Amino acid sequence: MRVSAAKTAQRVERNVYLKYLNIKSYGDGNDYPQKVLDIVASSGTGKTCFDIYVKFVEGAGFRDQALVDAVINDRGERASALLTKFAKDLKYFNGFACLVKYDFSGRAFAFYDVPFEHCRLEIDQEGNYTGRVAVHPDWAKQTGMTFKKSDVKFFHRFDPESVLDEILEVGTPAEYLGQIYYFTWDGDWEYPICPFDPIVTDMLTEESISTVKHRNAKFNFLPAGILIRKGIKPRTTDDGNIDPSDPYNQEQEASAIEFRRMQGDSNASKIWVVDVDADEEKPEFIEFEAKNYDKQFEYSETTVQDNIGRMFKVPPILRGVDIGAGFGADLMVNAYNYMNSVVDDERRKIETVFMDLFQVWPQQYDYTIDPIKYVANESIGNEG
Repeated sequence: MRVSAAKTAQRVERNVYLKYLNIKSYGDGNDYPQKVLDIVASSGTGKTCFDIYVKFVEGAGFRDQALVDAVINDRGERASALLTKFAKDLKYFNGFACLVKYDFSGRAFAFYDVPFEHCRLEIDQEGNYTGRVAVHPDWAKQTGMTFKKSDVKFFHRFDPESVLDEILEVGTPAEYLGQIYYFTWDGDWEYPICPFDPIVTDMLTEESISTVKHRNAKFNFLPAGILIRKGIKPRTTDDGNIDPSDPYNQEQEASAIEFRRMQGDSNASKIWVVDVDADEEKPEFIEFEAKNYDKQFEYSETTVQDNIGRMFKVPPILRGVDIGAGFGADLMVNAYNYMNSVVDDERRKIETVFMDLFQVWPQQYDYTIDPIKYVANESIGNEG
């Protein structure tokens, strides 16, 4: 089949411009990263794989203990906290952002992680990039608060050589917002596609299956059976209609309401009693077989979990999947070595970013991130 004849859907709409906000939209609804966060949170396997992947990207942390302990802002955060946040956003979105604050001499004195989902790219009225990053905590309007254009803050991109000129433009360092280091794996100045975008459907499928299983257990009709007993007919008026004011009929109506309540996990294995109007009929117990949907979804559940695990490149043993060989030390060591090789590119890239960022910091460090190792039944950092 010719590639040109293939019909595909654009994963992220990158040609939508919100000129009234002076930004390029990140997806058709300007909420692509927010949806990514929601989808991962809804998938048990996806969240597990994500956490494992980030754990290996972060590794045992920086080799240089002085960098690990370095306080990088007035919140008391250390460089190790910045590493963790970079690793998470890189796996969520294929990108991350960092705010750099400068003093009057153009020297950096603070670094702050900027959640990548808060960042958008500024455009002019012709739709051209301006080189600034627009930041707002609620682009998708999920908080319910009124969105105000005046709350959007615009930052120059990271360029230490232009800091003094930018400070002069605004007046003083106190008024200067700083610069944002905007990194993406999809290009120098673009909205990236999340690394696991191809299997977001699998994550949503897993959530749907989980919902069906929950409703099956919580709301299905699960009594042990029905006991049919002798009774009398409903009492009627002279015209033959059932009298709703009659206490006996009201009791029967209450029974019908209770019947509807006899569903769900808290009422499982209870007996329902039904009256019949023929005195000659003896009581009869009829077993009630509930419909269980779990088996019908077992294959789908297994396949979507496998798809998610393969996309994240996380071995089954690290996800707690029974591979028929237990959790032997050799298997875990091999799995750790494999994952360390998978995330090597991410670690190297983050090391380079820290090297770039800290070029304007008074002190220089070794930015090497050590891989995490598995010894016996616990993971420890590489000691050298």
